[in-house]
Amino acid sequence: MDPLLSNAALVGALAGGLAGLACAAAGVFTLAGRRPVQRVAAAGDSASVDHNLSLVAERDRLAVVARRTSNAVVITDPQRLIVWVNAGFERLTGYAAEEVVGQSPGRLLQCEATDAVTVQRIRQALASGQSFTGEILNQSRTGRRYWLAIEIQPLRDGRGTLTGFMAVQSDITERRDSEAALRASQAFLDRAGRIAGVGGWGYDLASGQVQFTDQTCRILDLEPGHTITLDTCLALLDGPARREVEEVIACGLEQATAWDMELSLRTVRGRVIWVHVSAEIEYADSGPVRIVGALQDITSRRGLRAEVERNARLLRAAIDAIDEAFVLFDPEDRLVLCNDKYRQMYALSSDLMVPGASFESIIRIGAGRGQYQAAVGRVDEWVDQRMRRHRGANGVPTIQQLSDGRVVRIIEQRLPDGHTVGFRIDITDLVRATEAAESADRAKSEFIATVSHELRTPLQSILGFSSLGRRFAETHAQFGPMFNDIHAAGERMLTLVNGLLDISRTDNTLQDLSVQRHDLMRLAAEVVGELGVLAGERQLRLELPDPLPRMDVEVDAFRLQQVIRNVLANALRFAPAGTAITLDGRWLDGERWELTVTDCGPGIPADELELIFDPFAQSSRTRDGSGGSGLGLTICRKIMHAHAGSIHASNRAAHLGGGSCFHLQLPAAAAAPLRRGTVSAPPVLEIQ
Repeated sequence: MDPLLSNAALVGALAGGLAGLACAAAGVFTLAGRRPVQRVAAAGDSASVDHNLSLVAERDRLAVVARRTSNAVVITDPQRLIVWVNAGFERLTGYAAEEVVGQSPGRLLQCEATDAVTVQRIRQALASGQSFTGEILNQSRTGRRYWLAIEIQPLRDGRGTLTGFMAVQSDITERRDSEAALRASQAFLDRAGRIAGVGGWGYDLASGQVQFTDQTCRILDLEPGHTITLDTCLALLDGPARREVEEVIACGLEQATAWDMELSLRTVRGRVIWVHVSAEIEYADSGPVRIVGALQDITSRRGLRAEVERNARLLRAAIDAIDEAFVLFDPEDRLVLCNDKYRQMYALSSDLMVPGASFESIIRIGAGRGQYQAAVGRVDEWVDQRMRRHRGANGVPTIQQLSDGRVVRIIEQRLPDGHTVGFRIDITDLVRATEAAESADRAKSEFIATVSHELRTPLQSILGFSSLGRRFAETHAQFGPMFNDIHAAGERMLTLVNGLLDISRTDNTLQDLSVQRHDLMRLAAEVVGELGVLAGERQLRLELPDPLPRMDVEVDAFRLQQVIRNVLANALRFAPAGTAITLDGRWLDGERWELTVTDCGPGIPADELELIFDPFAQSSRTRDGSGGSGLGLTICRKIMHAHAGSIHASNRAAHLGGGSCFHLQLPAAAAAPLRRGTVSAPPVLEIQ
């Protein structure tokens, strides 16, 4: 048995046999103690005896396999407690087999330095009956810490029932330590001289002997101090590489030149490695006497180079696959790469997009060819402006209109190392759709305004005629109800028309709010003063807190008082005579003020608390015509949203007398001040 047998090969040799053996042999022998357990067969049970003898023979064969390997082998029961280990395990851990039976391998061997993530992965895999392959740090009985390459396989009987687990472990401490030492050595050699990671060699032309330094011997898997002939050294090279070296040596001797090359060779142990070889010739009076050179194992560097090249190809493929235009410029603003989408987007200047071309030359020539609409007739000025934005790229999107009518969103970001990465997104359809929607919205508002104005004229005539009719009815009582009905219907229609006009005006003016710092409770108190007479006529009280709390907000006072006035008017309309309408203010979550208006009216059905803010919607409790046009609360919500605030309704608890509550919430001036003329709308981007 090869003592260096790999985990995978050993698992293949043991897994099948031990899986059945561990299950079937339960009544025949104990794996943990490696001692047969005798049992007496009943009369006529010769087949069972033969079967047991076969199991014992299979056990012995697998035991020989497991014992002869230098790998550690561990078998556990389904609860992951040890039932058997081999001699390799004992040598590796320092524990005898009798000491570890019945124990958990993890609790026995893991230490505080063991990677918790790896431990969790092992537990998850075994808990689900799956295999595990990986590396882990353990600690021996003597406290020595060592690294293992470990492979764990579940063991199942013929019915597929899990009977345990088998782990095969290889000590890879030396490999891990070597990797760390190699990294340290590489760092030192990088600082040390012109030839990093180097081993020396020399070829004596007279004797034909080749001498290696210890480092070169290690590179070639030779014992330090070993000497070989040139033919033996050349034999390590494959055919093409050997011919290349022979030609270089001959050429160097003839022309007195030095050489430098990279070669692939096979070490004396059969390892294929890449080396960097450099050499020069030593001369005496008689001519060349010796070739002296340096040799460096660059296998890792070649692998890294191949990995970098592979990653570069993957990155390029990914960039070409994305659905947006992509471009990358180096710190000197020279083109590194761009994808086909970028070339297609700027078709008039696509021939200029070659690696090394400067950003300025690409856009300047493109502007001269009419690539950019904003550059027509002003190329130099436009290029200067574009270069300033490009050099200050900070990820803020800008808009660019091309000569073919397409609209492009540009996103550029300067990276810490000076590179500039950019995306170009064709938003032509989005812009066209937005323009169409805005046009439709303007048309709607204009239509509403026109219809409303057209309706106001006949409504004024109706109201005037009905007022005359009501006076006429003072002496002709039989006409009184008819004219009263006409007048009431006209008033309702006029209220609706005025509401439509107000919505139209609101949509057109909320983008230009006159925002200033105000005390929200003072604004409410002014509205209360205006409506005090109306409240008295309806035998209602408007109550404010005493003293008034200060609630600083930044709002358009006229628009905010319009909201408060509308909410109070609703409360005055529905509150029973003899009750109070209260206004109160409070501080919310360290960021907002809330003004609450509470009445003792009929309240609002729970499923209509949001519906009442929709255009023309009214509560089912006010659909007798007393609820107005159904547009007031819609306008209120628009105004509140334009101030980055909100309005919502709720019902007061029955034990408090019932009624509805309207909550107006606004950002506190100190926490989120609004500047004059600003609203909660997305920024307008400059078109270039």
